[in-house]
Amino acid sequence: MCIRDRVDNDYMKDYSSYVGIVGGGIAGLTAGCALRLQGIETIVFERSEKMNEYGAGISISPNGSGLLEKLGIKDSLMNESFSPSRVVMSHLNKEIISMETEVITASRQNLIKVIHQRYLELGGEVLFNHECSSLDQEACEITFSNDKTYKVMHALACDGIKSTIRKKHFPTTGAPIYSGYSAWRGIGISNLKNIQFILGPRSHIVSYPINAQGSTSFVGVVKTKVLNEDSWKSKGTKKELLEDFQPYDKETSAMLDSTKEIYKWGIYTRPPVKTMHSKNLTLMGDAAHPMVPFLGQGGCMAIEDAYTFGVLTGRLKGAFNEVQVAYEKLRLERNNKIQSASVLQGQLNHIQNPILAKGRNLVMKHTPILSIRTKKIWDYDADEAIEKFLVEC
Repeated sequence: MCIRDRVDNDYMKDYSSYVGIVGGGIAGLTAGCALRLQGIETIVFERSEKMNEYGAGISISPNGSGLLEKLGIKDSLMNESFSPSRVVMSHLNKEIISMETEVITASRQNLIKVIHQRYLELGGEVLFNHECSSLDQEACEITFSNDKTYKVMHALACDGIKSTIRKKHFPTTGAPIYSGYSAWRGIGISNLKNIQFILGPRSHIVSYPINAQGSTSFVGVVKTKVLNEDSWKSKGTKKELLEDFQPYDKETSAMLDSTKEIYKWGIYTRPPVKTMHSKNLTLMGDAAHPMVPFLGQGGCMAIEDAYTFGVLTGRLKGAFNEVQVAYEKLRLERNNKIQSASVLQGQLNHIQNPILAKGRNLVMKHTPILSIRTKKIWDYDADEAIEKFLVEC
């Protein structure tokens, strides 16, 4: 463990000149990297005893991987990931379309590991065993369940969909809402080299390699009224998994059967926010805009948020009132649009009427709608957007 990773509850330090980042996930650690590259002191407060990501894999499209490259993270990730060349979409095991792709696929654990390593290389600090219990916005003081309180110069809430800070300081945004979908995650073994997206009668499954050794991540989604727990730590059984995905081909069934640890959780969301900040406090990642996973953009939006906030903080010389206004102008509309588009994609994935499903398949096969939408999301240039905003203002 690096000296800048600390777990002892007796450790105290003056962090009043630091940005305090609550949550050591993708958003929090990436924000730490982006801010450190601007010369801003940062401290990440993580509730766990160590960096530990549950779940399975993650896909990072060019709008996210390009920013990881600028932060000096991408090269390390490429050593522990996979670069599939195509995505193949099928319905009831009949191919609809095969397209080129530019995504990087990896285990979430490895992604967190390389961002964490880069953050420490840049001089960032992490305090583990620090679960946020409250924030005094006026004093900009964060209190934790271990009874420690730290004053910081600005607070970033990167503590996920169940964000304690959002709940207390943005109460009108409401609690997480069950989406009507539950998902299975795991890592099996297969010979798969591309991203495989199979639509079923009441479910769909996405699987992809995450390294060159045959490890294959899958996310299987079923539409159900049963409110499963919103926790990636909840384990399911192989029997339940195979029952939900019985109609799929032999290769997919074999990959599912090879999975040792299986997790099942309810997919929750929140209505789009109207603001991402208040006094001394900024929301980021899932704390601001939890995404259903149907466009694969949750991680990328967190990376975009983090990078944008970091660059703006440097360009605006740490004037956080100005940073917050610019950050919201640049991020709010894009996040809300992709959040809504992800919900719509989930509805399209789970069309049960066979006539409507056939129509959906024909549109995907014979029109450029998928490539147009993908290009619009992937071609986003955060630096260009920042520069344009600052020039216009």
